[in-house]
Order: sequence, then structure tokens, then C-alpha cells
Amino acid sequence: MDEPRGAAGARRLNHVEFAHRPGEGHLAMELFAALGCQCSEIDSPPYGKYIVVSLDGSPHGENDMFVSQAEPEQLALETVLQAQIANDASDLGAAAAQYRAMQHQSPYRATHFGLRLPSVTALNDSIARLAALSESSFAGRLELGYAMQRSLEEARSTGSPVQQIWVWTDVISTGLLAFGQQIELQAYDF
Repeated sequence: MDEPRGAAGARRLNHVEFAHRPGEGHLAMELFAALGCQCSEIDSPPYGKYIVVSLDGSPHGENDMFVSQAEPEQLALETVLQAQIANDASDLGAAAAQYRAMQHQSPYRATHFGLRLPSVTALNDSIARLAALSESSFAGRLELGYAMQRSLEEARSTGSPVQQIWVWTDVISTGLLAFGQQIELQAYDF
């Protein structure tokens, strides 16, 4: 009998699935390319077209993330939700503003996923690429937020990353695009 991929019998994260708005697959690919990932599009019935984000060149389905266009049902919900959020006088608009403030102030307490980069140099290169995107094609849709940096000695003694930064975007999301997606980028260098 063949062993499963990866560590035999180990639990492993298989993939993360993101959604993007119609016509924005290229933006999702641009975002992940800025993080140093390789992206390719696949069109596979019955699943349809989706983007494979390879973190390290592993075979398809190992250490990957996927990005698909949001379904019409999600888009209908998003439209209604966005209209309510835009109404600052609504309870939902006020609550959404408080949630975004919390994401800025303590992003580590808000839902996010973490991506470990191979080095501080790779992290800094990704930050520079993301900053450039935030000032051009992603203006208003990508924010570099809260950052932490430790000395190498402190990081080693606590088992913590040397450097971390939280990034927010509404180009992709594992949930509702109206609230966007937070990504924690980190590097250990030891």
C-alpha cells in the first residue's frame, strides 16, 4: 500500500482556499508573486478555473494555496454587506469600523494566516514589493500594518520570529471579501 504524501500518518495542512472578485485573478497572482510564491492557473472540470499558489515548488496539492473566483451567492452577500458597511450610521457600519481599528491595533488577535519566509532578507524584499503594490495597482486595497522586530538573541531565547509584519488586503479572502484578509509575514533567520 502506498504511503500518503508527506510524513506518513502525520496530520498536515493540505491547502487554504481563497476567493477573489470576478476579473481579479490577475491581482491575486500579483499579490502572491510579491510574497515570492509561484502561481499558475488550472481549469479542471468540475472544479473550474482556479489559481495554484505554490509556496515551495512541491508537487500539486502539497504546501499549496488555491484562489478561486467568488461564487454568485457570495457576491450577492458581499454586495449587500458592502452597502451596509458603507452606511456609517448603520450598526454594521460602526461595528465594521471598530473591527478594522482592532485589526490595525492588535492584528495578532484578529483572524489571519501566517506565512514564514525563508529569511529576513526575503521578508524585506517581499515588504518592498508589497509597498510598491500598495502605492500603485493596489492603492486602498493593500495595507502594510503592525510590525515587530526582535534582536537575534531575543528571538532565539523566546523561539519567536526575528521580524514580523501584518498585511491587509481585500483582493483575496478565506472568508468575506468585504472584511478582507490579514496575512502575518514572519522570518526567523536561525
